[in-house]
Amino acid sequence: MAKPNDYQVLLETLIQTAKDAAITESGKSDAESRAYLFAYCDILDAVKTQAEIIGVPLSEIGLEGFDPYALTVRKIAA
Repeated sequence: MAKPNDYQVLLETLIQTAKDAAITESGKSDAESRAYLFAYCDILDAVKTQAEIIGVPLSEIGLEGFDPYALTVRKIAA
C-alpha cells in the first residue's frame, strides 16, 4: 500500500508537469496549443483552490505567486 509521502510525490510531479507544460504552451498561438494551455490552467487552478481550502501552503506545492491564467493573456506585438 502506498504511503502518504508517495501521494505527495505524485502530486508534486503532476503539478510541476502541468506548470511546465502550461508555460511551454503559453508561447504558442495555434488553436490546439491554446486549448492545451487552458486545460493545464484549469488543472492548476483546481489544485490551487483545493490547497487553499484544506490549508496546504501554495509555497509547498510550487504554486505560490503563480497565476496560471496570466499565461493565457496574449502579448500584442507593437
